Order: sequence, then structure tokens, then C-alpha cells
Amino acid sequence: MDIADDIQRKYDDIFNNLPNGKGNLMFGRRTLSVSSIAKQFYCEKSLEMDYEYPLPPTERMQKGEAGHESITSLAKPVSREESIKEALVKREKPLCIYEFGIAWEHENIPIIGHIDEAWFREGNVDLVVERKFSNRLSIYSPYHVQTQLYCLGLGEMGFNNSDTQYKIMVFKRSCYDCPKLAPGACPIFVDDTADFQCAKGECIRFIYQFDKAKIVKDLNWAIDFWLGRREAIPTKVKAKCIACQHKELCTCCLA
Repeated sequence: MDIADDIQRKYDDIFNNLPNGKGNLMFGRRTLSVSSIAKQFYCEKSLEMDYEYPLPPTERMQKGEAGHESITSLAKPVSREESIKEALVKREKPLCIYEFGIAWEHENIPIIGHIDEAWFREGNVDLVVERKFSNRLSIYSPYHVQTQLYCLGLGEMGFNNSDTQYKIMVFKRSCYDCPKLAPGACPIFVDDTADFQCAKGECIRFIYQFDKAKIVKDLNWAIDFWLGRREAIPTKVKAKCIACQHKELCTCCLA
């Protein structure tokens, strides 16, 4: 069996071996998404209430989703098998694969996600990119957690992440429908700059080195909640409570 087949088999086995019905994780979940784990580092109580009192997506969520779709709209769709094979091809310059699906197990818990951009070169992961849309152009802890989990997951699947870097890009929400996003014409994509501003909006980007020890420690802390080993920990930041959809119901709200 070659490397591509082995990676594909590991991916398929996770979904083929899921238990029927409810899982043994909080809220009956059978898998954990990378995005849910990242939200724990924003406010676990808010995440818990998302499951207990689900609400429709807000306008800001919809704009963020629209922005992601705009950036990937011109990407050529390829199957998972093709993506894995392309990621292993020997090449001089890394290949970008959009919406690369990942799945691996940690403490026998299946973790899944989709990476905005993953740059591969002969099985090496050169760069992982996460894009956010927010009115605050800052890099927050959940952004690091989410992107580092993607780096970790790729390594667990069988790719080489020993020298992987990750990039976090934050766009103003007003950028979500910019015509320059889809073709990658915005200077933030092509110029060697940490920020860019125009009449439409503003964006920043920063590159970091993947730290496996740090993210494994964070993941172990997060999993304790999903296994029922501890209660949800609410944020201590009042501004987060003010913006929370569940502030009227939450007994921990600081607003």
C-alpha cells in the first residue's frame, strides 16, 4: 500500500467505524469539529449554550461564510482521493488545495475539519491558512487553536508537519463581497505585507511556526469537557458576554 492509499484508508476508517446512534461525547456527539474545539477557547459556556439553545446564524456569521465561499469559488473542485495524491507529488513550488478535509483520532475521539488553504510539497505541509471575517482586526487565541489543530491533524493523517508554518488572515466584514477575493486579486494575497486597506475594507495577516507540544496540551484540556470530566468554563471577558447571543439566558453572563 502506498502513502496515498494509507492516508485515504485512515480517513475512511474514522467514518466507517463511527458508532450507530448517539456517541459518548457531550450532547451525544460522535465526532468533534476543529471549529467547536477552537470556540472553547473563546467561551465554553457559550459553546455549551449553542447546543442547548440553538439559534439561527447571525448576519455577521452569514457574511463570514459568504466571504469564505467567495475566496474558494474559483478553485477547481477535486475529489478527496485526488487531493491526497496531489499533496504527495514532488514539485518545486508548493500546491495550494482549498477546503482540504481532515480527520484523525485523539484519545480515540474522531476529530474532523476543513482547512481553508493547505500548501503541500511532496507530502510536506509548507503552510496552513485560516481566514476570518471580523470587525476587529486582531489575532485571538481561538484562531491559533483552530489553525494549529489543522496542522496537527495533517501530521496525524500521515503528512510531514515537522516544519509547517501557519498563516492567519483577518478581513473586515465589509470585505465579504469584494470582487477581488475570488480571483485572489487583493494585494493581501500577493504582496509581502502584513496589512492592507482600501475603500472597501481592511485586512491583516501574520505567519507563525507550528508548535505541536502547545496544541496537544490545548487539545487535551478541551477534550476533558467533551468527556464530561469537568463543567464548561465561562469567559471572564465582559465584552464577549455583551456580544453573545445567549446573554439573556446565561447565568454566567457578565454584561
